Amino acid sequence: MQLRVRIDGQTYTVEIDDLQSRPVQARVDGEQVEVWPEASPAASTPPAASTPPNRRPTTYLPGTVPAPLPGDIVQVAVKAGDPVAAGQLLCTIESMKMNNPIRSPYAGTVERVHVAAGEHVHHGQPLLQLRRLDVPPPAAGG
Repeated sequence: MQLRVRIDGQTYTVEIDDLQSRPVQARVDGEQVEVWPEASPAASTPPAASTPPNRRPTTYLPGTVPAPLPGDIVQVAVKAGDPVAAGQLLCTIESMKMNNPIRSPYAGTVERVHVAAGEHVHHGQPLLQLRRLDVPPPAAGG
C-alpha cells in the first residue's frame, strides 16, 4: 500500500506492506522506519488478546536509555565511566535525514555503552546504561 502523507506542510510518500503487523514496517521516502500505532476506539479490527511475538519488551534494567526511534548512530559522545549531567548529550541518532540528540534524563555515571557510531538501532533498543547520581552502587558480596 502506498500513501501520500502531509505533516507540518511537508509531503511524504509512505509504503506499508502489512498494517496488522506490530511494529508496522513502513518506508518513508525510501527510508525504513518502525511505527507503533496507538489503539483507537474506532479501529475496525479489535486488538489481539495476546502480545504479538515480534513486539519488543517495554521493561528495561534500571538506568537503561532506549532508542526513542529507529535510525543510525552517528555519534556516541560518552564512554563507560564518564560522569554525565542531566540533559547532557549521550549520542545522536540519524533518522529520516535528521539528527536527533539523545540526552541524559538525569545526572549520573555511564555504566555501559551498547552502541557504536555507524550502527543501526531499532525503536526501543537499549543505547546506554546509566547509574543515577543519587543511587549508590550495589554492595559487594550481596
